[in-house]
Amino acid sequence: MTGDFAAPRTTRGERTAARLRAAARAVFAERGYSAARVEDIVAEAGVSHGTFYTYFENKAAALDALIDETAGQLQAVVDEPWEGPDVLATIAAVIDRFVDVFSQHGDVVRTWFEAAAHDKHFRDRLRDVRRGYVERVAENIAPALTSTPHDAGVAAAALVAMVEGYATQGLATDDEQQRASVVRTLSSIWFGGLLRLMDPAT
Repeated sequence: MTGDFAAPRTTRGERTAARLRAAARAVFAERGYSAARVEDIVAEAGVSHGTFYTYFENKAAALDALIDETAGQLQAVVDEPWEGPDVLATIAAVIDRFVDVFSQHGDVVRTWFEAAAHDKHFRDRLRDVRRGYVERVAENIAPALTSTPHDAGVAAAALVAMVEGYATQGLATDDEQQRASVVRTLSSIWFGGLLRLMDPAT
């Protein structure tokens, strides 16, 4: 399964592919993945069925193309240096970057989750992307948990799920003040949870 599997390599072709991706995104957001049809996408884009099939094999391929962009931005967060003047500042910076991606692509991620519930291909893609950032969080918190009975991987998965769940429920926002408040709150919960886990008695 591919995205732009036979897209013409021209500026016009790239514009048409982008138009189709935008149309697919709008239709998936409005109707949901299961209910969305290719005819809905071509109607939204104002193109023919033949044009759609020049660029995408089916609606799953259109979703794959949208996921490629979202997954690429999530991977970029994973690959960045996670550094700050202190642990809380580092956590806040990482959460802010994740919230930024989810606020921009929350509709795509929600469509992805829906498709993953019924399609192994999308489930596998979701697992692979999620594994990347869970492992990165685990790598960063593991030193703090070495003298405790707690598993860094389990803790990382839970912490990531909290941010992911918040952001993908449509709660992420572009409002800077509200977003700053969200990041502070989520960071404090992460930090408080880590402090609790670092206590050998817990």
